[in-house]
Amino acid sequence: MECGTLLPYLRYLCGAITKGMVLVVVLPLAAAILFALPLSSTIALITSTLVIEYGAAPVGLGLGLPPVFVLFVLVCVALGVTLSLFDIFDLLGEQSQRVARFLEKSAERAKHTTLLTKYGIYGLVPCVLTLGFYVCPPVSWVLGWRRDLSILLIMAGYIAISSVTILVTMGIFLVSQVN
Repeated sequence: MECGTLLPYLRYLCGAITKGMVLVVVLPLAAAILFALPLSSTIALITSTLVIEYGAAPVGLGLGLPPVFVLFVLVCVALGVTLSLFDIFDLLGEQSQRVARFLEKSAERAKHTTLLTKYGIYGLVPCVLTLGFYVCPPVSWVLGWRRDLSILLIMAGYIAISSVTILVTMGIFLVSQVN
């Protein structure tokens, strides 16, 4: 590949990564500064979220961060990763004929399955609960589902499970009761 043809792709890739970094790092840190919350705890929460996703909620609460802020950081990280993954996959689909053919075949197969066509996209909600936000964008992209609805469903499922995790950690819901 020549340097002239590589430049637009690198520009697009850098844009996708920058979008993700703004959502994952800059927004949570700016909110932490704005509300005078500890930056080290916020960075630890961001890092934990990148590794254990919504399981990082107890980490944030254990670090003394407010529950609403913890949810905000979890959502920023999930949205940043999700949007960046979709952008990177789009770049792959546009630049590789092999990937483009694979996508065509996958979308065609998905359209022939009535259940998948009618209800498949709603499976992203339980998918994000069980497999996480790293798995949902590739599944949605490969099956050719609408990006806007996919992102909405991924985030709805993620916000729901993150909220439940925060509430359970705070003791709002009793998971087990000892007599």
